[in-house]
Amino acid sequence: MRESKTAYELASSQVDTPRDVVSLFWEITHKYRLHFSNILDLGAGDGRFAFGGKFTQYEGIEIDPPRWATIQLPKKASILQGCAFQHRGNGYDACIGNPPYVRHHDLDELWRDRIATRLSKSAGVNINRKCNLYVYFLFLALIKVKSDGLVSTLVPYEWVSRPSANPLREYIKRNSWHVDIYRFSEPVFDDVLTTCSITIIDKRNRDGKWNYFQIAESGNFSELNQMTGSRHNILPYQKRGKIWAMRGMSPGTQKVFTLTEGERIHAGLRLSDVLPCVTSLRHIPKFLSRLTWKTFKRHFVDAGAKCWLIKSHSNSISPRLRVYLGNVPKTQRDTWTCNSRPSWFIYPLAKAPCLLISTGFTAFGPKILVNSIKAHAVGSICGVYSNDGIAWSQLQKYLQRIDLEKRVVPHSNQLKKIEIRQLNAVLNKYWLERIGHA
Repeated sequence: MRESKTAYELASSQVDTPRDVVSLFWEITHKYRLHFSNILDLGAGDGRFAFGGKFTQYEGIEIDPPRWATIQLPKKASILQGCAFQHRGNGYDACIGNPPYVRHHDLDELWRDRIATRLSKSAGVNINRKCNLYVYFLFLALIKVKSDGLVSTLVPYEWVSRPSANPLREYIKRNSWHVDIYRFSEPVFDDVLTTCSITIIDKRNRDGKWNYFQIAESGNFSELNQMTGSRHNILPYQKRGKIWAMRGMSPGTQKVFTLTEGERIHAGLRLSDVLPCVTSLRHIPKFLSRLTWKTFKRHFVDAGAKCWLIKSHSNSISPRLRVYLGNVPKTQRDTWTCNSRPSWFIYPLAKAPCLLISTGFTAFGPKILVNSIKAHAVGSICGVYSNDGIAWSQLQKYLQRIDLEKRVVPHSNQLKKIEIRQLNAVLNKYWLERIGHA
């Protein structure tokens, strides 16, 4: 099977696990087994998980030889070069380690489909092609350990709720395996925007229970009532209804397609060459509730925010904009989105939403603006739409009264994030409560 160069270039650049985290990892793992005969590390890196554990034999798999070339491993440990998904060994006491995190957008499609098809056949489930690479590694680990084996890995906490990981959760539940997830309260990796966890899947224990714990900065941990960390259940995921949310546009790369006021002027573009857009609400004051031309100028244009979307969505492009596009270096537009289109700069233009919502927030809930100027939502800013007559200010106030912080899984450190289908669930509830039963 051909290896995915994209996937493994990214995987080999995976940051190494801090050694104090490795020590804590083994402390928690040995709560479930005092000793292992043989363990497999599917993404061994520099082999640091070969130190600190109690086992007879450690076998690591790593695609990038320089990662461990200068490391003096213990006598009971060895690392093989190769693709983890080509490794033929099975029947291990445990699969452990820190598998690579790679978004599905960055995986070679042919490679991904081959791996997903093979794992789906082995596990008897249909794997979602939009899941992160670490989910594939968790499937592989569960397949490679023996019937009473243990999987202990350092993975993003979000797998407990993300729809793309649902086939993995269903596979585990179908087999009634015991699951304990230890969520870190502090960042584990620098510059990695995800809440990390030590995930334990125990195939020997068939009680079907899922438990959640919080790891404090001291290394001590305490049990959580729910996966959210609060007393409240996680928001459900639902399809769009009469009012719906839609992800912000992804025209190709914001470096090229969105401009600040200064960048627009420097590029020689007129206002007729651009459309108003919102790429972030982080810098706006919390009291701001409506986006008017006055507030747009003050908080976006004059503030130097990315606020102009170039009008390259059709063939009707001005000579000025053509000059701008012609001067864009190929390296700046070398993205999957741009490369997949017949004309790299012609993107599908989404309708301007009635509400603008930042999907990320740090406390209580996200910032929400009534979109009076028909600015376009880009990136992490999502839009809310409806074909029916909606009192948008009333909906805004309804959403702002909900403590969403207690209903979502932490995304990274203090950052919370509401998913589009979770927001749809809230909007569906609003419709039924305020309009559908009227």
